[in-house]
Amino acid sequence: MDNIILLKKTKELEDLCKSLGFEKTLFLDDIKVIDAKTNKDLLKKYTQFTIVKPATEDLLRFALEKSKVNLVYGMESIHPKDSVHYVRGGLDQITCKIAAEKGKIIGFSFSDILNTKNSAKLLGRMRANLKLCKKYGVKVLFGNFSLHKEDIRSKKDLVAFLRTLKKRKK
Repeated sequence: MDNIILLKKTKELEDLCKSLGFEKTLFLDDIKVIDAKTNKDLLKKYTQFTIVKPATEDLLRFALEKSKVNLVYGMESIHPKDSVHYVRGGLDQITCKIAAEKGKIIGFSFSDILNTKNSAKLLGRMRANLKLCKKYGVKVLFGNFSLHKEDIRSKKDLVAFLRTLKKRKK
């Protein structure tokens, strides 16, 4: 399992990530994080591994369909409220088919879980998105995406948490 940390690379952080069990860690120096407000922001070509956290459904679809972005994460926070009949996790069958076709990676941020006010809603949305990704064969990365050193968790913690997210209700 690889890890993504949204902090500048330091020897201390590198050693910490290795001690937590990660073979490879991508830091802010190794990746390009796009803060896209419009489709035009997503069309620029970057030489680094590129990730984006879309703010709207349209940006999500555009990032998956027409941009050179490698990883999309944080779609669970696109919709402020769920529907009465279903969970609005940001992904649907169409976006999952596009992501699988284009070879895009869908990321799930453990840091979002740590720093949310309504963790039950976020976990439900993540579970729904994971189910869709599995159904349509989309590549998934469950990582730290930490903005603070204190939010970094070990590989074992992330794997265990991912296992609980994937468990089916009986």
